[in-house]
Amino acid sequence: MVIIGVYIAALVFYCEGEILQKNISSEENLMHARTVAFISLVWSENIRSYTSRSFNRPIWHNMFGNRQMQKAIFLAQVCLYMAVLVPEFSDKILKLDGVGIEWKGWLLALAGPLGCLVLCEACKVITAFQMQKYQRSLAARPTAGAKAEGSQQGVQSESKAKGLPAEATSCPHDDIVEVSV
Repeated sequence: MVIIGVYIAALVFYCEGEILQKNISSEENLMHARTVAFISLVWSENIRSYTSRSFNRPIWHNMFGNRQMQKAIFLAQVCLYMAVLVPEFSDKILKLDGVGIEWKGWLLALAGPLGCLVLCEACKVITAFQMQKYQRSLAARPTAGAKAEGSQQGVQSESKAKGLPAEATSCPHDDIVEVSV
C-alpha cells in the first residue's frame, strides 16, 4: 500500500495531477513517476529486510549482524542504480529515468522506505505487547508451575532418549521440541 501511495503521489507530481494512464499525455512524465515508484520499492524492500529479522525487536537490534544480508543489500543497491542510471538500459529497455526525476523525485522515493519502516516498527510494538500478554497468561496458569517442576526429570530423560541436548525441553501433548540456545 505504501508503494502504491508513492506511485500515485509521483503520478500527481509529474503528470499534472492525472493518475489514470489513459489521461496522461506525456510518456516522459509517466516514466518519471514509474522511476520514483521503482526506486521507492527497492529501497523499501531493503528496509523491510532489516525490519523483518525479528517480530518484536527494533530494527537497530544487531542490525549488521548478518554479513550475507549486508552483501545482498549492497548488491540490490548496485543493481538499482544501474537500472535507473545506465543510459540505453534504463531509458530504452526498462523505461526508467533516474537522472530525469532530479532531486525531487529521489526525495519523493524516500517516502516508501520511511513509511515501511514506521509501519513495520509499529506492528512490532503491537506484537511485543501480544507476546508479553501471552507469556503472562501462561505464567498465571495454576498448574503450569507445579507440572513443570514435577516433570523436569522426565523431560530430561526423554530428551536424552530422543538424542537432544540436555537443555532441550519437550511438550508431551503435541511433540513440539524447543531447544534453548
